[in-house]
Amino acid sequence: MSTLSYSRWIFLLSLTALMFISLSEVESFSPIIKLDCCQNLSNRTFPRIKQCYEQKRLDCNIHAFIIKNHKGRLRCIDPKSEELRNKIKKGQLRCPPDISSPE
Repeated sequence: MSTLSYSRWIFLLSLTALMFISLSEVESFSPIIKLDCCQNLSNRTFPRIKQCYEQKRLDCNIHAFIIKNHKGRLRCIDPKSEELRNKIKKGQLRCPPDISSPE
């Protein structure tokens, strides 16, 4: 049975620490978010979108996409918006469903 050298142990421990640090910085790690229901829809999106969610909650009666810009501003976008559909189709934007429960 062979044993690992000191340098290999250091390498493996460093690699493990790096993996944990990188996992802790992932924003989409939490699937449940708290967003209000959209009431008014817009057809224009922000130029720099930071996050996007598709409104699919049972307590919201309007189908919409909720986008957040780099400054933290939220906007409800009509799912028929060509600009938004093109970004999603090209893979430039990913919008997981908002499945948060009502408060």
